[in-house]
Amino acid sequence: MNNPIYNFEIKAFYCLIELKINDVLVFCHYEENGSIWVDWPINQYILESGIQSFEVKVLPYKDHKTLSEKAQLEIGIHAINASASDRIEIIEKKEVNIPDKEKLPFYIYKGTFNASVPYKNKGWKDSSDLKKEDEKKLLSEILQWNSKLLDLYTSSDINEYNKIYKEREKEFAAAYYSEYQENTPDVFHSKFKNLTALPNSLYQIVFYAGGRLASVKLPKELPGFTYDPQVKDEDGMGISLILFFHRKKSGEPLEIIR
Repeated sequence: MNNPIYNFEIKAFYCLIELKINDVLVFCHYEENGSIWVDWPINQYILESGIQSFEVKVLPYKDHKTLSEKAQLEIGIHAINASASDRIEIIEKKEVNIPDKEKLPFYIYKGTFNASVPYKNKGWKDSSDLKKEDEKKLLSEILQWNSKLLDLYTSSDINEYNKIYKEREKEFAAAYYSEYQENTPDVFHSKFKNLTALPNSLYQIVFYAGGRLASVKLPKELPGFTYDPQVKDEDGMGISLILFFHRKKSGEPLEIIR
C-alpha cells in the first residue's frame, strides 16, 4: 500500500472514551448516549514509519465512581489506500476484556502497532521538553494565545492565520498525501466576529508526547480553546480549537504544531 491512511476503530457501550496515539490525546467521547462506533483517522499523529503506541482509557459516566457492568470496548486498526479502496487490517477488531468492571474507577488498554508511511514529519521529535519549564510561566504563555486567537478569528486576518498554522497545515498535507496550500478568507465564518473567549481560569495545563507538547484543557473537551457566541441563541455560533503547542528550542516562543 503506497499511501496508507490509518484509522483507529472504537466501538464502546455504556462508558466514556479517551484515545491517545503516541501519547497525544486525539479523540474523546464524553456523551452518555449508550454507545459509540467510530473510525478515527490518525495519520497526523504518526510522524514517520515504525512502531506507534496507543492507549484507550475507559471511564465511567458522570456521577458514577466505577465502570458499569455493561461497559464494553472493541478496538481495531486498519489502513486504507488514499487513492484506492484497498484495506489492510493492522489489528483485527476485537473485544477488550475488562475484569472486575464494577470495582474499577477507569480502565486503560495499551498496545503498539507498526506503521509504514512514505512521509517524514518533524513534528515535535526534537522539540524542547516543556515539563522541565516553570509550569506557571508556561501556562501563562499558553493562555496568551486565548486572546490572540480570538482576535484572529473575530478580525478574519487570513495572513496571520496562515502564518500561525503554516507548519501544522504543511504536516497535515504530507500526512494525507495532498499539496499544501494557504487558506483563503473562506475559512472564516461571518459569525466568528461575534465570538467571545471563555475565562482563562477554566483551563488546566496538560502535557503530551513525553512533555514535548503542551496545551490547556477544559474538563470534558479535547485540548485547546473554546469560544462562545456573544449572544447564545439559535443564530449563535461557537467554535472549539484543538491545539497542541511545542517549543522548537529552549528560549524560543511556543508554536502551534497540531
